[in-house]
Amino acid sequence: MATVAEAPKVKEKRARERLTEKRLEALAVKAGTRSEIADDIVRELRIRVGKSGKKSWSMLYRVVQPDGKRGEMKRLSLGAYPKVSLAEARTKAREVLEQAGDGIDPAAVKAEEVEQRQTRTFEAVLDRFVELYAKPNTKDGRWAKAQEELAKKQAEAGAGADAAPVETAKPRKIGRCPAERLLADHVAPKWRGRLIETITRAEAHEMLDEVIEESGASIAREVRKHLTRMFNWAADRGLIAANPLAGMQRPELGYVSRERVLTIEELGQIWAAAKDAAFPFGDMVRLLILTGQRRSEIAGLERGWIHKEQRAVEIPAASYKTKRPHVVPLSAPGWALVEALPKWNGGDFMFTTTGGERPFSGFSKAKAALDAKIAKNAKKVELEPMQPWTLHDIRRSVATHMARLGVAQEHIERVLGHVVAGVAGTYNRYSYLDEKRAALEAWGKLWAGK
Repeated sequence: MATVAEAPKVKEKRARERLTEKRLEALAVKAGTRSEIADDIVRELRIRVGKSGKKSWSMLYRVVQPDGKRGEMKRLSLGAYPKVSLAEARTKAREVLEQAGDGIDPAAVKAEEVEQRQTRTFEAVLDRFVELYAKPNTKDGRWAKAQEELAKKQAEAGAGADAAPVETAKPRKIGRCPAERLLADHVAPKWRGRLIETITRAEAHEMLDEVIEESGASIAREVRKHLTRMFNWAADRGLIAANPLAGMQRPELGYVSRERVLTIEELGQIWAAAKDAAFPFGDMVRLLILTGQRRSEIAGLERGWIHKEQRAVEIPAASYKTKRPHVVPLSAPGWALVEALPKWNGGDFMFTTTGGERPFSGFSKAKAALDAKIAKNAKKVELEPMQPWTLHDIRRSVATHMARLGVAQEHIERVLGHVVAGVAGTYNRYSYLDEKRAALEAWGKLWAGK
């Protein structure tokens, strides 16, 4: 008679020592065991190594009660190592102890922060705005409301044979309303994961600049109109203190479409400064130069989009502007850059400051810091200061310089992911893969080894 073997019991080892980064990197456990080590500096802090080898921080604390006594012992997770470093874990632990000493339960604070992330991010507020305000105020929304009222009237009339029939309209398909379509396509990819109250007026200006460059002034005007309504709606409900777009100059009066093409020398200045820029912005800018893709697509890259066999990135339709998947072959320097990026324990985003949980979003400050590096480098070699530029200028410049290298315009359009009209535009995500690879390899040779 067959028997089921009992699962081996997990042995747990506990100890205390003065932790160091070197010691943390070397921590390991035998199969079927796990260990937990308490820090000798912040004595409530623990590092736990699980059966799988994953390392995570936690700490023990007691909250001071109104009578001055401390409550029951609780444990709070502080994140995974190395996403949270030793220094960061100690800082977090001291903050937790200070809160607990003031009678505040850190677990409740953390739960509130999680709730904020779930309900106050740009995309979460956008969803509520669309469902509660934008859709009901469209022609389709009013039609749907009328149908609900007709159905209610039918129910009240009764289902008997003598019941008077109530005429209803023919069903029709209801698509996305203009506010949902414009804000989800043009704004959400840029501000995904951002708490709505942290979005500034300067960032709104920058976002509209990019929409003009990518889609034209007419689209930017519509984006601004619906975004203003959304922020007013959020302010009225107390989600933000004030609308950051209030009184903003209209795009057709204050914005002009850019035609700036960066020279090879200017791209070289950006490339050199990006090498020394803080992660992830520097690497992201270099990949923009190597691929010519849009900022939002590179910033939102996920590990699952990388195809090692193809040595390419496949951006899914839901994350691409044209709503079609787009394959980007990577040149030798592009592939080397992607392979060298950190691999996170949790999240999938590659350019991130949150361990892969959310894509990078601090563009304004990072761009200002990069410009400062460019200016400093130029001054060292007595070059004229570089004229103002935007990240989207890189895409336009890559296309221009590829043409100067002799790459066919149709192949450049495919690299950029533009929808080609007519028969030539017949869709296949792997169409022109060899031609796109050849174009990007030729372009990548200019940057190899720099």
